[in-house]
Amino acid sequence: MTELAALSTAAQTASSSSYLDVYTGIALAVGLAVAGLSVIWGLRGRAPDRLLIGATSLLQVVLLAYAGRYLFISIGGEGPVGPVWELWAYLVTIVMLPALGLIWAKDEPTRWGSFVLAVAAFVAAVMCGRAAQIWAGVGMS
Repeated sequence: MTELAALSTAAQTASSSSYLDVYTGIALAVGLAVAGLSVIWGLRGRAPDRLLIGATSLLQVVLLAYAGRYLFISIGGEGPVGPVWELWAYLVTIVMLPALGLIWAKDEPTRWGSFVLAVAAFVAAVMCGRAAQIWAGVGMS
């Protein structure tokens, strides 16, 4: 009963933007920038080229660091306010999205490959925000 009360109190005290730390902001910014670049490439009818693949690879590195940060914090003894399994499901998916998008885009050397990378980058960015919310307990009832 005490854990439930603590979870409820933490969820109520966490404001809707208190979970946005620097790391989440970087992941969101890079993810949305890569998504925007990919949409521009797709709308211009361009297949993914070195620049777009490089930008998506940069996103992959940022997301690996983002997930690694949560791993190190968890090893240090801290834990999320929300469900641990849900946080790690998000983090594993976040890390897989750009890599799978790159594989798919390589097999689809048309403008649609650029749109695949746009979707992967956008979804990864949004999921980073949600992972931070789970950690902070935002939206938990």
